[in-house]
Amino acid sequence: MTKGHVTVVAITFTLLLAGAPAARAQSFMCEDHIDLDDAAMACYKYGPEVPPPAPPPPPRPDPLHLRLLRYAQVAMGHRMTGLASYYSTSLDGSLTSTGEIFRNKKLTAAHLTLPLGTWVEIKARATGRVIRVRVNDRGPFVKKFTIDLSQAAARALGVDIAEDRHVDIRIIALPGEDPLPSDLPLQTADSRQQTAD
Repeated sequence: MTKGHVTVVAITFTLLLAGAPAARAQSFMCEDHIDLDDAAMACYKYGPEVPPPAPPPPPRPDPLHLRLLRYAQVAMGHRMTGLASYYSTSLDGSLTSTGEIFRNKKLTAAHLTLPLGTWVEIKARATGRVIRVRVNDRGPFVKKFTIDLSQAAARALGVDIAEDRHVDIRIIALPGEDPLPSDLPLQTADSRQQTAD
């Protein structure tokens, strides 16, 4: 083949290519832009629509915690610290405000405002002793005293002979309830302040 033939073939081939329609096999989905509507593309953009999970149920409140909160609310309306006095021997056998017969040898107490039948835990500041008594009477009627104890209760706390008769009182059961377990710590204003320091 001569140089002239090659040139003719090249020109012919070039003309054939120029007149042929553009091939689309290689360019399909590569360079060409295909418009798809949002509905068709939604599952690829965002995934399927899944409702958000339901929130977990709130935790059930602790019954003991609720009970302590209720006692704290009741205690706020009453005098819960102060001096303790105790009944004289002459009152043994008299009727209390609940209608019971008072006995000096039993662990009972009188409080001016706490509901009758309330169980309280009393801690003597001077001795550190703790007792549990039920309020079954009203008193003391002398302003400087907070609680009136039976002689047995006063002796158990040591306030019958102690120079300092200050006591801290905590409600451990309202009327009709069983007293709280005895291993719960007695939290008083003084102990909370010492913990904070």
